[in-house]
Amino acid sequence: MLDERLIADIRESGIAQGAAGVDQRAKLLKDLGFWTGDKAEYALIASCFMPSLVSESLKAFRLLLEHYKVDYTLLRKEHCCGNILLRQAAKDKTGDELKRAEALAREFLENNLIQARQVGAKKILAFCVGCDVVYSRFRDSVPEEMVWYPTLLARLFKGGRLEMEADYYAGCHYFYQRLNDTLPDLDSAIEVLNRIEGLRLNHLDSRLCCTRPQQLESLLGNIKSKIVITPCGGCAMGLEQALRTRGDCRVVMLPEVVWAAISNQPL
Repeated sequence: MLDERLIADIRESGIAQGAAGVDQRAKLLKDLGFWTGDKAEYALIASCFMPSLVSESLKAFRLLLEHYKVDYTLLRKEHCCGNILLRQAAKDKTGDELKRAEALAREFLENNLIQARQVGAKKILAFCVGCDVVYSRFRDSVPEEMVWYPTLLARLFKGGRLEMEADYYAGCHYFYQRLNDTLPDLDSAIEVLNRIEGLRLNHLDSRLCCTRPQQLESLLGNIKSKIVITPCGGCAMGLEQALRTRGDCRVVMLPEVVWAAISNQPL
């Protein structure tokens, strides 16, 4: 069953946390340096939870947007993509709940598109792969281009240098595949990393899921370095939590690596 309270919260406040979380999220995004303008080429969807869960990665992404002079804006009232509802609906074997969840996701997307069009944005840029799961279902039915952030980085980043050995985990993206019969744009993510001179990668098995205990154990057992790179915020959170007992192992996302490679700052 779909969470009716969640639906009401999103309709009222825009985000899954409800009205109680709006001010905290807005302050965090402001503190991270993001801004909201009246005119932009890109409407950036920061997501409900990524600002608080992977704030350093989002900050690095903001630095990259500024470095490449990307004309972007946050939306004044960003609406949740509805990914949580699609996940809930996936448990219903009749298909009725999925139809309703998809209709709700389309409703929330339209609220974002209205705001994007008001500022002249022709492109929707999603930081969270969970948002991309949903938006990919509507890509062919809207005039705006909707992309996940590694796609944009692959267009902008021509190369850099970072002397480092790291493990790379693309993520299994099980739910993405289950819903859409495809994967997010992981090709762009690895294309970006391959342009960094001096970066040596140990590729972890992306068929292993970081949310399933036995598979996670196998995944952790194959880590060979002190840095794990992933393009996915959900995977970053899961791996970071699992690796807390290893004090010398860190998880970073793609923007942090790219920023280090072009800024000559340590990761």
